[in-house]
Amino acid sequence: MAYMCPRCGKPVQRGYGDKGKGFLVFLWSHAFGPLECAKCGKIPRSEFPEEIQTKMKIGSYVLFAVSIVVFGTCLLFAVMK
Repeated sequence: MAYMCPRCGKPVQRGYGDKGKGFLVFLWSHAFGPLECAKCGKIPRSEFPEEIQTKMKIGSYVLFAVSIVVFGTCLLFAVMK
C-alpha cells in the first residue's frame, strides 16, 4: 500500500539505505526507514495524518515480527540439520 505525500499528493516510498547488509537489516530498514517522495525528498512521519501514522506503525511492527519468525525458523532448521 502506497502512502501519499502530504505535501504534493504523489506516492511515497521507503528509503533503502541498508542494501547488501543482510536480509534482516533490509527488512528492518524497510519497516522503520524514512519515507521519501520523488518530488519533495524525505518526509517525516509527523507530517502524515494521525490515522496514517497508526497504520504505518502497525505495518512496521508486523513486518518486524514476521522477520523475527523467519529468522527463528531458519535458525531452527540450521540447528536440526
